[in-house]
Amino acid sequence: MASNPLDENEIRYQIAQIEELPALPQAIKRLIEIIHSEIDTPGELESIIGYDPSLAAKVVMVGNTSYYGYRGRVKTLSKAIAIIGVNQVKSICICTLLMNLLSNGRVVSPVHREMLWKHSFASSKIAAEITKKRPWMNGDEAAVLGLIHDLGWIVMAMHFNEQFVAIFETAARRSIPPWCVEMQYGLSHTQLGKYLASRWAFPESFKAVMEFHHSPEMSKSFKTEVRLMHLVNVLSHSREYPDLVNDEFTLSHCRELYICEDEWQEIQESVQNTWSEVDQLWNLLR
Repeated sequence: MASNPLDENEIRYQIAQIEELPALPQAIKRLIEIIHSEIDTPGELESIIGYDPSLAAKVVMVGNTSYYGYRGRVKTLSKAIAIIGVNQVKSICICTLLMNLLSNGRVVSPVHREMLWKHSFASSKIAAEITKKRPWMNGDEAAVLGLIHDLGWIVMAMHFNEQFVAIFETAARRSIPPWCVEMQYGLSHTQLGKYLASRWAFPESFKAVMEFHHSPEMSKSFKTEVRLMHLVNVLSHSREYPDLVNDEFTLSHCRELYICEDEWQEIQESVQNTWSEVDQLWNLLR
């Protein structure tokens, strides 16, 4: 698919013309507030989800799947939360809202929708797992950073779809990551992510991660968060681009975070268990 690159002035103009950049869903906003205030009680979570019938229905539906062994026996939201667990319910809620965002009737193809969702959820699980042993930040915050760090791709898919498709086709043809070719088309998902983070009034750490997770050395603040999410992003792409996992750029950021070679190898091995969960939850939620 051919696509002409955009110059900076055209990008700024087109972004300014986006009148319908999605407002931050209130449930996501509230869940992020809960995470930052470290409120984790099932009752609090139930009160948030209860205001959104689609979320409540989704959580009860997941609780009734054979995966949890209660098929057809979960009738209340509180029971579903108790069975699934608070942290997993948070992931389900945010992932459901992200899926709704990707299914809003615009031109995102089913293949790209699945790709973007699975990358977000895998990143969330990997980030949470790493922070269990390396408590640089709250594990729930790390999980949310994993979910939202690549929202710029979603904005691009929805509002610059011609360039989005061309970027991924070019990357596939050349067998290289899409972020390595996107500037050929005049825009980047990190630039769009930064804009969305400002639009949604995300915390400053979220903005830094969304803008600099491919170039941590350029971030002037929240360096630990940005470096961690860079590593998470590499790991969540390890099936497509395994060479990135142990290249010198990646390893340099491991060293900055005092992750030794043996620990990095253990982290890579643990990621292999993430994919089955990602695929399973996608099948449950879609």
